[in-house]
Amino acid sequence: MVAAGGLLCWGCSRSVESASQKFNELPPAVQKTVRAQAPNAEIADVSHQTKDGMDVYQVEFQEPGTNPKLMVSADGRLLNSDMAKPAGKVERLLTPTGATGTKLSALPEVVQKTIQSKAPNKQITDIARHEKDGRVFYEVEFNDNGNRSTMEVAEDGTVVRELQPKSSATAPTTTP
Repeated sequence: MVAAGGLLCWGCSRSVESASQKFNELPPAVQKTVRAQAPNAEIADVSHQTKDGMDVYQVEFQEPGTNPKLMVSADGRLLNSDMAKPAGKVERLLTPTGATGTKLSALPEVVQKTIQSKAPNKQITDIARHEKDGRVFYEVEFNDNGNRSTMEVAEDGTVVRELQPKSSATAPTTTP
């Protein structure tokens, strides 16, 4: 009985090692997206497919009863997720090409370096990806001792809008 249990456990560790090895072989953008979505989840399996001529990676997590999966394109775009959302939490896609809530580590390296050089001691509270006239840029919001400020950095690392105080929008007042 003990020997059978040991073999079963050995098989489990080999499976985890295999999944870990497969994960480490994924493109860096895919790894960043997966870790942004599930930073502490144990990976159960990784597979590769080609859909409509596009490389797609499916990462399955070890979670009893559900084994949630992520589908990520080779460039790091999150295509599909069946990860459970924590109760009372708003879902935020954390991908290099994602929307509000993107983590600094998921941004292109040149963008990270620009942000860190322009605001080295400021706490990032939010990063949002935008696209205008075919150009991708990231709006970064900071909170420095209660003072909010923003800056915009293009995908190539150039500053689109320098760091400036964030104005609080007020609704126009009307008089009857």
